[in-house]
Amino acid sequence: MAAADVSAMLDELETAVLQACNAETQWPARVAAGVYAGVDFAIARPVLARDVASDLAAGGDSGRVYDRLVGRLAGFIRVNAPIDARLPVATDEALVAGLIGLVGDHVRIDRTERLRQLRPELVLLALLPYLGFAESQRWANFMADREA
Repeated sequence: MAAADVSAMLDELETAVLQACNAETQWPARVAAGVYAGVDFAIARPVLARDVASDLAAGGDSGRVYDRLVGRLAGFIRVNAPIDARLPVATDEALVAGLIGLVGDHVRIDRTERLRQLRPELVLLALLPYLGFAESQRWANFMADREA
């Protein structure tokens, strides 16, 4: 896959995630909506997502585009994270990269059907460092119930 194609797809992913986030008012709901949008993006485009994941694994120019995406999404979390639970910058980026990697792994091994079920767990994972287990679980359950 050409670097321009990877860049276009990652830009499209970023737009989908940020639009979903902006549709919510509370920070945890914004993060949860972004997680759902990112997973749904990968589910809707498994072949493209698989190609991008393979291209990123091979290195090259696509890596810079990926790093920019991770940085921008981590910045969104960082700017809006609760003040008293703010993590180091590198941790925010590791969290976002981990979520993207987990989704990418499922896409690469053709387990996209499992991704839809995994969304609440990914919300829990995304919010856990900031809100603790009980509050993160509450938001994960809220999103799951809303989607049901």
